[in-house]
Amino acid sequence: MSTVETPDRAAREGGATGNREESPVLTLTDTARTAVHTLTTKAGLPDETGGLRIAQQEAGGFALALVPEPFPGDDVVTDGSTRVYVDPEASVTLADQRLDVEPAADGTMFTLGPQQ
Repeated sequence: MSTVETPDRAAREGGATGNREESPVLTLTDTARTAVHTLTTKAGLPDETGGLRIAQQEAGGFALALVPEPFPGDDVVTDGSTRVYVDPEASVTLADQRLDVEPAADGTMFTLGPQQ
């Protein structure tokens, strides 16, 4: 099961600050977890902090990038040793979604769908 560490979610929701909480959010399929781990390893990112970052774009949709560490304010979704960093706006949108991968002509394509 995926969990998320939200360093300032309470502050964004008008509550107390400084508390870290864990709660169910975006989940990863086994295939997605393996793909993220493989990509971060091949990119030479730090084992302890490297991950995939998902950010909501102004024009709609999401931007994905491999990053060495989360950006300030990102939620940190962990599934085993795999980390997905989600910007605060995208975190709200993706709270009930599942990250998966599908084969594509030029490699692998990440997909989002409802949690089952």
